[in-house]
Amino acid sequence: MTYARDPWARSPYGAGTGTESPRPPGQVELPPPIPGGTATWTYLAHPVFGWARLGWAGGAPAVTYPGGGVSIAPDPERGVMRVSAWWPNATTLLLLRQHPDASLHPVRGAWPIPVPEPTRKNHCLNPSLEAGLHGYVPEAGNPALTRITSSVPRGSAALRATVATGRACGITVPVSLPGGQDVTVGLDLRFPERPSTVTVQIGWTDSGGVALPPAAATLTADEINQSVAQWSRHVLHLPTPAQGVDPTVKLIADGLPDSGVMDVDGITIERGTTDGSFFDGNTPGGTWLGVTNLSASLFAAVHTIDDGECPLDTSVRYLVANPAPTGGRMMSGLANLDSRGRTWLTHPAHVDRPLVVQVGAVPDRERAIDQGVFYPLGAQYPIVVSSARRKASTGSLTLGVFSFAERDRLLGWFADLQPVLLRAPGEFGYGPGMWLALESITESAGSRRAYQQTRLLTIPFREVAAPSPLTV
Repeated sequence: MTYARDPWARSPYGAGTGTESPRPPGQVELPPPIPGGTATWTYLAHPVFGWARLGWAGGAPAVTYPGGGVSIAPDPERGVMRVSAWWPNATTLLLLRQHPDASLHPVRGAWPIPVPEPTRKNHCLNPSLEAGLHGYVPEAGNPALTRITSSVPRGSAALRATVATGRACGITVPVSLPGGQDVTVGLDLRFPERPSTVTVQIGWTDSGGVALPPAAATLTADEINQSVAQWSRHVLHLPTPAQGVDPTVKLIADGLPDSGVMDVDGITIERGTTDGSFFDGNTPGGTWLGVTNLSASLFAAVHTIDDGECPLDTSVRYLVANPAPTGGRMMSGLANLDSRGRTWLTHPAHVDRPLVVQVGAVPDRERAIDQGVFYPLGAQYPIVVSSARRKASTGSLTLGVFSFAERDRLLGWFADLQPVLLRAPGEFGYGPGMWLALESITESAGSRRAYQQTRLLTIPFREVAAPSPLTV
């Protein structure tokens, strides 16, 4: 495939034979989106953009990292490699597996991955207070602003606003928000004592700097009750005036007692209507658009695939590609799916649910040829006419089962006559696995009695090419 012929694919980190240090150009390191997943990936733009950056081609600016990534985590108990991939503003993604020989193989069930979910953008510039109180300003009641670090719902910190005398307690939230669309605000709130009202207010000006009537949304009494002495998330939708620019977002709680407290965390401010669930650049699938913890952020849905065709006991990488002109490719770090001495069988229709099988004996494999030997008239030696290549192997496979349920499950898998993938431990020398077309199945109890349920399934096979990755 063309990917495997690219120069980067033959470099140490591209071919999967090098170390993870020093960091290759374009590599990104973030917390993995899945437990045990790789934490690094390398972004490369489409090769065409390399020409555009040359001086004689106009000297376009260097392509920057668009966000997104790919992380992989072995799951040896299930015989799969769990792959998580995300890419902001993509409509389609393609997922490939890179073997140690640098060959690339489409991942079944992820060729392609449609991305129906729109990318979300959080315009709050300090959404979870991880880097301090930057951008927050006291408003009504002139409360004292501090950070708390215990019993917080997001990350490691939250904001606490405390008013010396009762009634109103307000803050201004840091935001960079363009106009033109209605706004969805989501936030986590907690009050030790119940306020009478809680309001989110957005003030706008027109292009000439003249203040426009503010938009406001107020929590219901039941919603306020949910935040008394406990954290609760609230989502509010506010209209935007047609000519509104330079917004100011305020949160105001009224009716608090003396020394009243308002705790706030996990703020999202989005254009349009969303569910208001929290995200920032630290969320799996999130990307900071500027300084970490102090800028707007994007969130792309994380797509997770369990690859039951991943080779065992060898280091592999996965590549996610965005075929859009402004897309590119991201390559994961290395990971090894440990066989733990087990042999797995994968059906193309159940690629995420392979089965452990007991192979009775090492199969004898015959690699036949098409060849003819002919003696020309009067010649001492014959001439040979043969096909260009030797045929794939044929042989016989013996599988042991220990219950009728296990036997019936295997027979059910084999009923549709599709090829199956046999993956043996790396030390057995079968490479990444063999796709087998199975012929007639012979069931035998051997020396066992009928009620003992142990059976041997003897199956002649022919090694075949993998079915199309579009087969799911």
